[in-house]
Amino acid sequence: MKIMIFDTETTDLNKCFCYNIGYVIADTETQEIIVEKEYIVEQIWHNLPLFSTAYYANKREFYVKEMRAKKIKMEKFGNICQAMIRDIKKFDVVSAYAYNSPFDEKVFNFNCDWFKCINPFDTIPIFDIRGFVHQSLIDEKYKKFCEDNELFTESGNYSTTAETVYKYITGNTDFIESHTALDDSKIEKFILFASVLYKKLDWFTNYKTYKTIPREIQKTLTIIGKDKKYSFNCKGYTFYKSKDIIKLK
Repeated sequence: MKIMIFDTETTDLNKCFCYNIGYVIADTETQEIIVEKEYIVEQIWHNLPLFSTAYYANKREFYVKEMRAKKIKMEKFGNICQAMIRDIKKFDVVSAYAYNSPFDEKVFNFNCDWFKCINPFDTIPIFDIRGFVHQSLIDEKYKKFCEDNELFTESGNYSTTAETVYKYITGNTDFIESHTALDDSKIEKFILFASVLYKKLDWFTNYKTYKTIPREIQKTLTIIGKDKKYSFNCKGYTFYKSKDIIKLK
């Protein structure tokens, strides 16, 4: 069975003009990658004011080198979609996967509408790799790994980004995600296969994703009375926004 794992890089999260698309096609039986391609979107690349608004606009020099080395092709967005459609048909791809797939679906819907072209994912379902991760890999061992390496979100919950999950699976705590479409597709393919094989998950299931994976932490609750102050050690969760100090009237 052949599947596609893809990734996009955009100028913005809302008006998500796509400037970089990468994908791999893999065989679920052999785990081999049989196709890998990466594109720069010509219309966005040449719109310098728009491209400069991208969070990873500083990677422009990297893309120039890769295009000169003919490792990345520049094409119009519609031509990229047509190439993806041809590969989906040629290799009989039955489903697609992306990390945080709702965003990547939004990217294709937005850009296909903007550039008036056919969406390559109109004929195959897209599944969120995060759901496979949350179903398979997030256990006490994973949480301990995050605690030991201080891998948390800004709000203090356990991180489940592709970068963090890849660090966990490989044990390479120095790994830094490149945030370029093909490289990210490759690590996300690795994560997907690891998740499916670890718990023998079904390829065609929308597994539940969680907004947060909360941490249980030690907290000190202080109660201030009229004459005395009392402090108690207690356990709480990062998602629970309780007061640390209570003043009695």
